Amino acid sequence: MAKSTRIYLARHGQTVTNREGRFCGHAETELTALGIEQSHALAARLERAPIAACYTSDFTRAIRTATIALGERGVAPRPDPDLRELHYGEWELERESAIRKRYPEQHRLMRDESPDWRPPGGESVAEVRARTARALERIVHAHRGREVLVVSHGTAINCLLSTVLGMPESHIFRIDVANCALTELEERGGRLYVARLNDTAHLAALP
Repeated sequence: MAKSTRIYLARHGQTVTNREGRFCGHAETELTALGIEQSHALAARLERAPIAACYTSDFTRAIRTATIALGERGVAPRPDPDLRELHYGEWELERESAIRKRYPEQHRLMRDESPDWRPPGGESVAEVRARTARALERIVHAHRGREVLVVSHGTAINCLLSTVLGMPESHIFRIDVANCALTELEERGGRLYVARLNDTAHLAALP
């Protein structure tokens, strides 16, 4: 039997904007000291995995997390804009408390998980689902029978997993995606399966 394709899917480590509670989609932000520790813990978790390739969004926080997680393999992250976080438009770098006051209707739609939610000037979850699904399809096709690391972002991973699991757009936020948590997808017989979901065991010793 042909060897299955395995995708190790991880969110980047904690960032400054994560810690401050700000929306950060297409804005740049740095990993915190904890985020760097989380990335090293992910590296230890993946130490024995024969990772043949790595794809990330083209934002620094994802690329740096992947670079640390890859260790000394000699595999370089390949940035892919389709793996970007949802673009928050006018909400970028704002705290939720401010957004609630300035955009009450759109904030309500977000909290209600409405498919009609779109931050002003930003993306809808349907658009993020479409582009992350395209990226995953390309990656699986290019590396059949191999193991690949993909480092992306919280909502982007929510969107990707909801597509794999056939979930409606109204339920994409029902999956917890922690910083540097490990999710594994396995392709067998042309179908993707979730073999591991939001595993944080390797982060247990961290704050």
